[in-house]
Order: sequence, then C-alpha cells, then structure tokens
Amino acid sequence: MEIPIGTQTIALTAAAVCGASSGLLYDLLRAIRRGASRSVQTACDLFFCLFCTGVMFLLGMVFCEGRPGVWEGTVFLVGFGLYLFGVSPSIAPFFGICREKCADFLKNRRKKVK
Repeated sequence: MEIPIGTQTIALTAAAVCGASSGLLYDLLRAIRRGASRSVQTACDLFFCLFCTGVMFLLGMVFCEGRPGVWEGTVFLVGFGLYLFGVSPSIAPFFGICREKCADFLKNRRKKVK
C-alpha cells in the first residue's frame, strides 16, 4: 500500500510538533519536581511517560493510519531534542521563576489564612 507524500509530510510535521510540545511539558514538570517530595516527583514522571505514550499512540492512529513507522518516532525524538537543546535554555529559567513566585504567593496566602 502506498502512502501519499502529502500524508507523510503531515505525519512527520505532527510528530515534530508533538516532540517539541513534549519537551515543553518536560520543562514544566522539571520545574515542579525541584524541591518536591518523592511522591510528587514519581507522579510527575508517571504523568510524563503516560503523556508521551498517549501522544505517540494518537499520532499513529490519527496521522499514520494506524501504522506508525520508525520515522514518526525518530522525528518525535528529533523535535524533542531540538526543543530541549535549542529552546529550553532560554525558557527553563522562566518556569523556575514562576514556580518560586507561586510558592511565595501560596506561602503568603497560608499566613493570611491563619
């Protein structure tokens, strides 16, 4: 069976976008994991693994006609790597700052409630 070039292009583009969005989620969860308890860290890891597995399953079902190949997984990893090594160094500090601001806000709210 043949798969048209246009369909392959859409599938590979979707895989790259899904890989980059997984990298963004990884950065967000990495900020949450810092300074958290062991159970929160485990929950974040489990959520990330389930998210990536679900994304790859949906990618295969929607864009690859139920037959994901090696290329989709490879492009997913390339998109993840490009985000992680290209974009992440400039965005990750922002998530850390947001985590600190949220922690300070919650600490202040807790003091006001008591």
